[in-house]
Amino acid sequence: MKLEKKQRFSIRKYAIGAASVLIGFAFGTHVVSADSVTPTPENPSAAQTAQGQSQTAETSVESKIEETVEAKSTEEKDASATLAPTVEKTESPVIAEKTDETPVAEKTTPVSKEQSEPVKIDEEKKNEAVTPAVATPSTERAAQVNEKLAKRKMISIDAGRKYFSPDQLKEIIDKAKHYGYTDLHLLVGNDGMRFMLDDMTITANGKTYASDDVKRALENGTDAYYKDPNGNHLTESQMTDLINYAKNKGIGLIPTVNSPGHMDAILHAMKELGIQKPNFNYFGKESARTVDLDNKEAVAFTKALIDKYAAYFAGKTDIFNIGLDEYANDATDAKGWSVLQAYKWYPEDGFPDKGYDKFIAYANDLARIVKSHGLKPMAFNDGIYYNSDTSFGTFDKDIIVSMWTGGWGGYDVASSKLLVEKGHQILNTNDAWYYVLGRNADGQGWYNLDQGLNGIKNTPITSVPKSDGATIPFIGGMVAAWADTPSARYSPSRLFKLMRSFANANAEYFAADYESAEQALKEVPTDLNRYTAESVAAVKEAEKAIRSLDSNLSRAQQDTIDQAIAKLQEAVSNLTFTPEAQKEEDAKREVEKLAKNKVISIDAGRKYFSAEQLKRIIDKASELGYSDVHLLLGNDGLRFLLDDMTITANGKTYASDDVKNAIIEGTKAYYDDPNGTTLSQAEITELIEYAKSKGIGLIPAINSPGHMDAMLVAMEKLGIQNPQANFDKVSKTTMDLENEEAMNFTKALIGKYMDFFAGKTKIFNYGTDEYANDATNAQGWYYLKWYGLYGKFAEYSNTLAAMAKERGLQPMAFNDGFYYEDKDDVEFDKDVIISYWSKGWWGYNLASPQYLASKGYKFLNTNGDWYYVLGNHKPDEAYPLSKAIENSGKVPFNQLASTKYPEVDLPTVGSMLAIWADKPSAEYKEEEIFELMTAFADHNKDYFRANYNSLREELAQIPTNLEGYSKESLDALNTAKEALNYNLNRSKQTELDALVATLKAARLGLKPAATHSGSLDENELAAAVENKPELITRAEKIPFEVIKKENPNLPAKQEKIVTPGVEGERTHYISVLTENGKKTETVLDSQVTKEPVTQVVEIGAPITHKGDENGLAPAAETKPRLDIQEEEIPFTTVTRENPLLLKGKTQVVTKGANGRRSHYYSVSTSADGKEVKTLVDSLVTQEAVTQIVEVGTLVTHVGDENGKAATAETKPRLDIQEEEIPFTTVTRENPQLPKGQTQVVLAGVNGRRTAFYSVSTTADGKEERTLVNSVVTQEAVAQVVEVGTAVEKAEQTAPTTAKAVEKQLPATGSQDSAGLVAAGLMATLAAYGLTKRKED
Repeated sequence: MKLEKKQRFSIRKYAIGAASVLIGFAFGTHVVSADSVTPTPENPSAAQTAQGQSQTAETSVESKIEETVEAKSTEEKDASATLAPTVEKTESPVIAEKTDETPVAEKTTPVSKEQSEPVKIDEEKKNEAVTPAVATPSTERAAQVNEKLAKRKMISIDAGRKYFSPDQLKEIIDKAKHYGYTDLHLLVGNDGMRFMLDDMTITANGKTYASDDVKRALENGTDAYYKDPNGNHLTESQMTDLINYAKNKGIGLIPTVNSPGHMDAILHAMKELGIQKPNFNYFGKESARTVDLDNKEAVAFTKALIDKYAAYFAGKTDIFNIGLDEYANDATDAKGWSVLQAYKWYPEDGFPDKGYDKFIAYANDLARIVKSHGLKPMAFNDGIYYNSDTSFGTFDKDIIVSMWTGGWGGYDVASSKLLVEKGHQILNTNDAWYYVLGRNADGQGWYNLDQGLNGIKNTPITSVPKSDGATIPFIGGMVAAWADTPSARYSPSRLFKLMRSFANANAEYFAADYESAEQALKEVPTDLNRYTAESVAAVKEAEKAIRSLDSNLSRAQQDTIDQAIAKLQEAVSNLTFTPEAQKEEDAKREVEKLAKNKVISIDAGRKYFSAEQLKRIIDKASELGYSDVHLLLGNDGLRFLLDDMTITANGKTYASDDVKNAIIEGTKAYYDDPNGTTLSQAEITELIEYAKSKGIGLIPAINSPGHMDAMLVAMEKLGIQNPQANFDKVSKTTMDLENEEAMNFTKALIGKYMDFFAGKTKIFNYGTDEYANDATNAQGWYYLKWYGLYGKFAEYSNTLAAMAKERGLQPMAFNDGFYYEDKDDVEFDKDVIISYWSKGWWGYNLASPQYLASKGYKFLNTNGDWYYVLGNHKPDEAYPLSKAIENSGKVPFNQLASTKYPEVDLPTVGSMLAIWADKPSAEYKEEEIFELMTAFADHNKDYFRANYNSLREELAQIPTNLEGYSKESLDALNTAKEALNYNLNRSKQTELDALVATLKAARLGLKPAATHSGSLDENELAAAVENKPELITRAEKIPFEVIKKENPNLPAKQEKIVTPGVEGERTHYISVLTENGKKTETVLDSQVTKEPVTQVVEIGAPITHKGDENGLAPAAETKPRLDIQEEEIPFTTVTRENPLLLKGKTQVVTKGANGRRSHYYSVSTSADGKEVKTLVDSLVTQEAVTQIVEVGTLVTHVGDENGKAATAETKPRLDIQEEEIPFTTVTRENPQLPKGQTQVVLAGVNGRRTAFYSVSTTADGKEERTLVNSVVTQEAVAQVVEVGTAVEKAEQTAPTTAKAVEKQLPATGSQDSAGLVAAGLMATLAAYGLTKRKED
């Protein structure tokens, strides 16, 4: 197949004009013979020659060839008015001459395909052939059907010019099976060479070409032909896997390695391997794709290569296509075969000597090679007995002829009738069915899809090209998709449309789809004992009907299978569970619903949300049973900065501070939020951990290539020019996909964020919604397609998806850009979760969820009906709160936008409620968000988990050591614990509360067990009953402290609470022992289980003195005061050489800045009036900035003006010195230690610092030391000293490790640390005579 076929209307000197169109009848329908001319849209130079223009030397040679045809003597062939060659007589009873043909006048304009009666088609299947209705066949008819089904039905894929991945080819195999094809014809060598064996060692020409050299040469040759961005070639393991995959589907794989034409890659490789001039040369014009048959070295290499491939395919397939088409069409204006034959009549004119004879010998040699491996050779028809001339020799009759063309003006191929008479089998590969990728509609070039579909409709599988009026026996038919323009995008849906049309048009030849029936049988539940007998009987009957289907039904009889499938599916859908099974099924479905993601999305890119605000949202999400918080950190604004924002892209490094400043400036340019600009790395890290402790996942989103306002401004600040998309106007939100510098920077930036989130979160949303809506009137996707940029968007999206997966993150994106208009002009990564929010609107034709589901995608249902834009409350505003609350109850949890649930039930991973900040200045009201979150949870209680916080608290209070309690009370406790259900949804909160109440009653009912057993006589005293102590907890409030800070901006004496104080809580763990009715309590330990929050109060004016009405100063307060002392941290200086700076010169690259350290002292007054200062803490409040100084080393000349040699330069040496870092001492009070006593809790350890000095010698001989770097090799360990404050020492016991509670709660609410402390302390009862806990 061939891009080279051109429309030619050259005037011939002999009497062959446009071929006659012969109309006959077969199978009761009109059939047109395929001997008509196949024109192509381009006008060749030959047409100009016919109009009398001056001819070149090459043209005169070509005219000689044409004259030769006219001047053939009667010694070679009988002369006739048409100069048709005489057919050699052979016994060929298989050919039936038609007797009822009606001749038609010759057409003045050649036609491109056979004409026939128009066929009515379904309006919904425009240009697709209709499956004809077929009556129940008789015995004779059944035999005909079986004969037709035995024909080969092939789909041909040009995987030589264009790279097809294994997955793409497997998808084609799946469709081939579905439509009833028998084989995949795979051109792996066709211009490119896109299949490589593991061992490519070639032995030829008395030498051995090493495997790696051959591989490299072929790869380079293929890239030279077309460097496909998707891949270079398939590997041996991939091909083996593909063959086995096809075999399992009942599909054969037929390989093609084309020669002596279409060899661009192989010819390039031969030259790289040292074979000189392998290309055919036609009077100085070299063919890029055809081997010179006179070059023995090149021919020997080619044969050895094909022998290598044939050996691999031996035993794996039955046919091997050796090509043989279009010899040097690129160098001879499609007259290669005539050129090879011309020597016979013009032996002195420089044509290849015995050229056609050599071609026949070459073809027969390849056929012999293929047959030697047990394979059947196949070849395209055009070069075989060209011009119907059999005088040059005989082709191996075992070559199956792939009959694709009847020729055209100046391209006179042998008729299919002659080929059959010469003993060849015919595979009908009629080019009326051809489709060239990228030519998708009429007017887009020859062999476009519409042309192919019309050809299929009008040209049945029986219509073999150039039949000369005979009924040609054929072994099957092949429809072909070619890649003449390898850069054109592969559209699976268009290919499948072609395949489906060919199968439908020739339905009697294609096997019916039994896979659907097999799948229906697989979907029958295996455990039918769970269903009622009556409903199972209906299923059994429907199963039996499918298993008894005729195994030789054709596609024309598909209805028979489909009806049987429908009955089985109906019977399965009517299966009725038994009462017991129904309960199990309901429980299973409850668990499946709870497993869905329930996500609340916060637009923290446009509007600043503080860490505390986000924590409160997390708290609410946990309380309500949500699973995740989706945090848009980059969405118009970019409000999250990493500590290190260094970006390496475009061959340069953008400094961290520069990137930070640029992003902050860009975010402020979008909206300068008075509440804050960005969240820090520490804040996000803490937020992730906080969410995790609450059972909440965090899903980050950094949106691109749209909604990038801040990043676009930042890129311009960093020197990247014109990063914005520009259509009707310049977009403020969207990046230009053709600006490689901007693209590289953005990918590097997003990669940096992905690196941070890897291992901390599971999903990463990279956005991809609303491309340049601001610059295209919301037509961005349409514009991308119009300007041919949609493929760049797909590549960008796929790159981000791959980046996420490489880091172990699940990629997610909004649905907008994926398969816009339900068309697969491009391929998107199938692993992306689609956040589906809208089907679009008029002019914004987004892919339907059904289409995306057919591509294998799963959805996070982000239905726009649940959207709320902050501040919008009026009905006429976009996404108002009232509408969102209303829709939270009206729109089902699983209902995707534009669909109706449950009629359309597509695979979802969960659903997401979204809060947007389209107006970032709008006030954030927490109560509004919580109201909507609660409404969504309450309306979907089956999907939201109940609040398990009360159960957590109750479980924490159960003693970990249960020995010593009575059997009856322990049994009651175990029964209560076993009754717990950890998969209750929000609608069953009451049930959970009841379970918790039962558990609490059982815990409170725990009773000690008596140790005495047996009877007593009258004189015997009862043994003392040993009672076991009980652990109880007692909570005590811790008052919060109040800190007052001066604020000069407040009026004098006016106070303002900045941070409200919150009381803390201290839990005392007490052992209670009851003896003779008397309880003895022993405090085992006390722990702060809830830290108090210090109240911070700002006061308007400093208060220096406070007196009473008499002016007396009040008594001094004895409470210790806090003394904060600031200390400067001197910066260090690092000196480094600069070879571009003159020697002796220095320059400061980074100016040093001292840091600051704050020391916090507790100052109290002792009894003797002395102040006692205790260091409480020491914090670095500002890091020192290292000063970097560059010292020049550039020497411009040697010697001075007196001609003296310069003094030899002495290079500095490195001196490494170790120094100790003294530890600090922290003193803290211990209320359990007697007053006046101290104890070292943690011994201090000095650290170590390594200093690196550069030591050089000055001109006067003095050593000069410069500190190059200083590294802390061992951190100092602070010494911790406790000072006693208790009057008497409290008894302490060392805690031991206790085992955790066996059952794990679903993480939905707060995790109370009191339970953990209790678990650790229960073991201390051992000190009071308790035995080890048993496993309950």
